[in-house]
Amino acid sequence: MEEKKRQSFKKRQKELILRALTDPAFRKLLMSDPAKALGKKITIEIRKEIKMILAAVKGIEAQISALADELLCANGGPCGIA
Repeated sequence: MEEKKRQSFKKRQKELILRALTDPAFRKLLMSDPAKALGKKITIEIRKEIKMILAAVKGIEAQISALADELLCANGGPCGIA
């Protein structure tokens, strides 16, 4: 029972992270009005989860940005767009 609950929690977090990454309006609403974004009352646990999700999204975006720089500047070559 506990394992199912944990898996469900992780699945919901992944879905929220994916949505926050792909839908800027949802991310903005999640930051400003989480109750409206999620359509439910925000508890302390949910508030912590939202904070973690937004931090994960920020981290993923930083990694993508760094990766893009690496691809454009590979092997010390010119950095892409002139």
